[in-house]
Amino acid sequence: MMNPHFKLLAMAVVLLTLTSTCLSAFAHEEHVFKAPWDACADAIKTQQCAYTNAHGDLFKGTCRVFNEALMCVRNQPIITAEKVTPADVAEVTVSSHHDSHENH
Repeated sequence: MMNPHFKLLAMAVVLLTLTSTCLSAFAHEEHVFKAPWDACADAIKTQQCAYTNAHGDLFKGTCRVFNEALMCVRNQPIITAEKVTPADVAEVTVSSHHDSHENH
């Protein structure tokens, strides 16, 4: 016969495992941030790109294929909103403009 304390402990472990699995699933369920895809909407593969999040942080990267669509994949450090300069934005805009003409 199983000890009642062991049975309670086993039940707690099972519930904890199930809860932690469900919580991690819910944490990503509604995580649909469209900016990385929007940044490459009019781009070509390997073109430089950038986008900002709701806080104004700047993410720079290159357009890559993901789920049969291009998305901006960050490959540089995140520039926090308070450190973003007009030069940071212009650098990506100019590079994207040049890249798109080089590959046509």
